[in-house]
Amino acid sequence: MTKKVYIARNYRSKFDAAGKAKMDCETILENNGWKNIGFKQTWIANSILGTLISALGVTWAILRLKSGSTVCLQYPFNKFYGYCLWGAKLKKSKVITLVHDLKSLKGKYGHSDKEVNLLKQSDQLIVHNDKMAAWFTEQNFNAEIANIEAFDYLHTDNPDAKRTETDYNAIRIVFAGNMGPFIYELDGLDRGNFKFDLYGVGYDEKKIKNINDTVLDYKGCFPSNEVIDHIDGDFGLVWYGNTLDSCDGVTGKYLMYNNPHKLSLYLLCDMPIIIWDKAAMADFVEKEGIGFSISSLRDIKQRLAELTPEQIEQMKQNVQRVKADVQSGQYLSRALNKLS
Repeated sequence: MTKKVYIARNYRSKFDAAGKAKMDCETILENNGWKNIGFKQTWIANSILGTLISALGVTWAILRLKSGSTVCLQYPFNKFYGYCLWGAKLKKSKVITLVHDLKSLKGKYGHSDKEVNLLKQSDQLIVHNDKMAAWFTEQNFNAEIANIEAFDYLHTDNPDAKRTETDYNAIRIVFAGNMGPFIYELDGLDRGNFKFDLYGVGYDEKKIKNINDTVLDYKGCFPSNEVIDHIDGDFGLVWYGNTLDSCDGVTGKYLMYNNPHKLSLYLLCDMPIIIWDKAAMADFVEKEGIGFSISSLRDIKQRLAELTPEQIEQMKQNVQRVKADVQSGQYLSRALNKLS
């Protein structure tokens, strides 16, 4: 049996956006020669039954784990991450932890010594970006750390997906996800050659101050496995919070460390990115030439006005380059290779 292993788990749905990144990571591990020693990946919505299957799968994996193996764990892993660590140490195996989410960096939870000490038991870490890596270093982590840079989003292009050519007099900026309070403030922006197309949940037309003079166009909500084929726009917006001037609140603070899966979704929709300049992924966007960063949404009008059609076209070409890696799992593959 191979020495490089992982443990598949149960997810609530095969088409659940929340589990998409972790399900993709299991596939990428398999494609890179890692073998699942747990049960097969399942998609059972019942939480009790799903938890039971995951518990039995982890136990089965620990029993099968060979001494001296390398185990890749995804964090968080419900209640089973600590159990997996215990089993790996029992079998004298090395642990690589791929970090998806950190409560300690979310303001509503605050710093958790328990979480930090749990993760310190990992031999190697794959984290989101340089900002998150620096935070781990500040917590006195001795583990070797690699950055994933961007989360992969496995997907095969649908040739029938609608992709409309850019009208530079009416640029469509897409926001996909939960509609935060800032959405309804967008009508307060100075008008320019742009509007906002909205996809997702939580949209409330009653919150629009003047429905006859709005830059908002709600397109609907679609399952995670279908939304890529429905989104048709020119730029994708990564922004959270209550105001136009900064990404505030819990989600805004987290954006300073987090790689939002939303950004990868936009790339698969062939769109350059507009992102808060203090977001951790702003550096990635600028470095790869796949969009631009702003300190306030009030800057959008000027920044778009400064861009020539040729510059936007170059951004789109750069998106195609990065997209090819994202949809084929290259970012996690490279991170794994750095640690092997």
